[in-house]
Amino acid sequence: MQSQIKNYFSVTKKEWNGVVVLVVLILLILAAPYVYQLFRKDNTVDPHALDKAVALLDKATQHAPAYHQKAVAGAVIELNAADTSQLMDLEGIGAVYALRIVNYRQRLGGFYRKEQLLEVFGLDTEQYQGLHLQVAVDTSLIHKININKVSFEGLRRFPYLSYKQMNALIRYREQHGEYESFADLGQIAIMDKATLQKIKPYITCK
Repeated sequence: MQSQIKNYFSVTKKEWNGVVVLVVLILLILAAPYVYQLFRKDNTVDPHALDKAVALLDKATQHAPAYHQKAVAGAVIELNAADTSQLMDLEGIGAVYALRIVNYRQRLGGFYRKEQLLEVFGLDTEQYQGLHLQVAVDTSLIHKININKVSFEGLRRFPYLSYKQMNALIRYREQHGEYESFADLGQIAIMDKATLQKIKPYITCK
């Protein structure tokens, strides 16, 4: 029994040397921070250099671009002529919404009433209430669609017409000739009164 225990705990010379090396390495690692502190020399701070660095930082801060300032109270922005930068002056309108407004305006041909902003994706009633007094609409800037010249492709981006309504408008013109007035569009069965009312500001026959 004693012989088995002795054999179990016996250590070869090679293993003993390995243990010694491991212990030495551990001691060196533990002592390293203290040795570093002993030989390290603290760098003194040059007060003049520090003052210079602070001055440069203050100068850089003063010339850094500020966030976009909103329009002053009472200022009015015309929706059909404003670019994205001007639209960002509106309360609650950032770069994303400004771009959406411009893109939707291009699809429409322009706004004929302020309430159409509520049709812009993501813009809700609360946002509209916060900005509707800051905007105006010049309907003379609307780009109208000549219903006697436009192709089906030219109508595709217009948001107030469905695919079937676009197709019906083109086919009616092909079958009956050019539209003489906007009232002629009412002869197309698929064109309901609500749609006709919405598209009227955007349609011309000349």
